[in-house]
Amino acid sequence: MSLRRIVALSLLTFGTTAMADTIDLNLRNSSAQFQYSTSMGRDALGKTELHLGVLYADKSNMLGDLGILVKDEVGSSAPGFSVGVGIKGLLAHTQGTNESALALGGMIRYSPPGLSRMGIVGQLYFSPNITTFGDANRFIETGVRVEYEVIPNAAAYLGYRNIRFNLNNTARYATLDEGVFVGVRMSF
Repeated sequence: MSLRRIVALSLLTFGTTAMADTIDLNLRNSSAQFQYSTSMGRDALGKTELHLGVLYADKSNMLGDLGILVKDEVGSSAPGFSVGVGIKGLLAHTQGTNESALALGGMIRYSPPGLSRMGIVGQLYFSPNITTFGDANRFIETGVRVEYEVIPNAAAYLGYRNIRFNLNNTARYATLDEGVFVGVRMSF
């Protein structure tokens, strides 16, 4: 039994050193979000990242997510642009209700050619009724941020996000989090 643990721990340690990891923390007056992502390699499809995150908002709203994002630069025809396509699973508790979803979406990033340390990032994730469960029948997450790379492995940013679920049998949305936030992203 202890030999299995030692082997598993050794493999985990070796695997971690071969990957690029990122920690992302952002805050606003009534919420905090923590994201951890790790590179899963690069292939003909682009750079693949696995991420795990949690969002805590207003004492009654929580969201956990796990997802994969494949992203790459658009190419020489559109310098400074990179795009990504992803999927993520979500578990949430919003205003006394419980929701879960499997959402599809992506991101787009633009870094002006003359200002390579600066970037503008937009993202959108959506889950229709068929992949939304619990007390909701739809999930929508939108966000935009402006970031600046302070040093090669650390960036600071200012952004806005809106995360909400459409509740079952109503035309009402339960907003999990909405507003302006500040954050830092560190890679190691």
